[in-house]
Amino acid sequence: MADIVWDKKSSTESSPAAGTAGNDFLAGLTEGPGSHEAAQKMKTAGNTLKTLAQNGSFAVNEEGFHAYMEACDFFLKGFDPMHYSLGLLAQNAKMGGSEYANKVAKFNTTVADGRPDSMLPNLQIMYEAVQVARDAMDIARKNYRETESAHTVSFQELNKKLDNQ
Repeated sequence: MADIVWDKKSSTESSPAAGTAGNDFLAGLTEGPGSHEAAQKMKTAGNTLKTLAQNGSFAVNEEGFHAYMEACDFFLKGFDPMHYSLGLLAQNAKMGGSEYANKVAKFNTTVADGRPDSMLPNLQIMYEAVQVARDAMDIARKNYRETESAHTVSFQELNKKLDNQ
């Protein structure tokens, strides 16, 4: 089972910010680039996770690390083909010369890349969020290892003291 520690002071307490960031990040992955709000949440969540990890307030063991990395890698593996396909949608389709055909073609390009909240910009935001989250996981795994190592040393010292009594 994954062991995620949000606060080094107590492995049983969860920081609301870390829990929310983790949930928002994973939720954004499932909503996809069709939601600007989800992409922005992912970006904020990834940055929050990284900040918490850098401050030592977020740690994750190997199993948790691998679960998060698997989710990140799944997204990254599909990024290039999705980006390419959306790029094709951003080009004006030749749908005829009627006013309606022109409106449909314009709509398709706008949804793909015509506004800041279109799919291609959202996909880019999500890509950057995943990269930041991967960095956060690396730091969080290091935090967990350091915490685990410190506890091991503490227990070894305690055992030595008990043995000497």
